[in-house]
Amino acid sequence: MAHMRPVCVGIGGGSGSGKSWLAAFLRKRLGRRAVVVCQDWYYKDNGCLSEKEALRLNFDHPNAFEFPLLFSQVAELRAGRPVRSPRYDYARHARLGRTVVVRPAPIIILEGLLILHDPRLRRIMDLSVFIDVPSDVRLIRRIRRDVEHRRVDLEETLRLYEHCVQPMHERYVQPCAGHANWVWRQTQNRRFPEQLLRCVEALALGTGGAQRRSTTKSTRSSEAGAEAPSAAIRSASTASSSAR
Repeated sequence: MAHMRPVCVGIGGGSGSGKSWLAAFLRKRLGRRAVVVCQDWYYKDNGCLSEKEALRLNFDHPNAFEFPLLFSQVAELRAGRPVRSPRYDYARHARLGRTVVVRPAPIIILEGLLILHDPRLRRIMDLSVFIDVPSDVRLIRRIRRDVEHRRVDLEETLRLYEHCVQPMHERYVQPCAGHANWVWRQTQNRRFPEQLLRCVEALALGTGGAQRRSTTKSTRSSEAGAEAPSAAIRSASTASSSAR
């Protein structure tokens, strides 16, 4: 029997939309069958910049990421080979001196702000999700995350949000929704993660055979609070759940 290549799932959305949470949910439920790759690991190294120069950095622009390295490492994982992924220190705007080994798995979950922006990454995704959350909710979540986990003070978080995060969201991030198989309106549908999990499990089991890559532009599912995937993916999952 021929070896089935890994299923690749992309999770995109604005800052504070819950991308990391959804990726962690899938990883926990799928166990050793899944590995998560975070786009945030692939910020370009800006450790050589002065403090004044660092203030001009825009972490929400596509140019902030080293997409070629991200793509090449995902390609290695899809080929069944482990990679040494970088890690980033947000306080110093620099990559850490250490790398972390990421091992291949049957399911590769890619999550990140602009994971759906890059055409090369989109082409290798079997299923993709864009998480759509109101801007006020995302701002509150970002403040909490930056202050508690990234050692970024409140004033800097608000400065970045006003001058970088929200303008880049409108220019680059929100348009990525048009590339996704699912658009999850998180505040309207709390059951979507379970539905997505069933779709991913079905793809990993090979349900749908040669149709597993035939995803097309999504169509609206008014009851689910999310846009539905193509017919090929729908046939591998249960019917859409109702919004609470």
